[in-house]
Amino acid sequence: MIFRVPDTTSTNEKEFTPDKYAIAFAPELVDFILQNLKLTTYRYGDKYDYLKVGDEIGIQDSSTGKIMAKAKIINKARTTFRDLPIQTGVHESFTDKEHQRKVLSGYYAYLGREISDSDPFLVFDFKLSKTH
Repeated sequence: MIFRVPDTTSTNEKEFTPDKYAIAFAPELVDFILQNLKLTTYRYGDKYDYLKVGDEIGIQDSSTGKIMAKAKIINKARTTFRDLPIQTGVHESFTDKEHQRKVLSGYYAYLGREISDSDPFLVFDFKLSKTH
């Protein structure tokens, strides 16, 4: 099932620091996770590199800091922005690469620049295990 990025997405002027063994998500994405639609996340840089396959993580709402669910990481990969897919069925879809760049540049606005093709990303696939 393909689901689209919401019309309005968060802009993060400052970096949110999640709890240890939690991944923070913009509030507009949490419902997708709770509905078992969003099962993949793209993460700029290596902030979450300590996480590994098999780890149980909290799904944290970055607007409230509240842990909304638990999930288990089932896959971890490295790539660049250039190679991130725009439609997978387990990640919100984008209309095209520039739309994806605009949305991710908002999530990572604290970088003070637009996301570039060569920027590194971690890709985590996860399986929801418990909702709160």
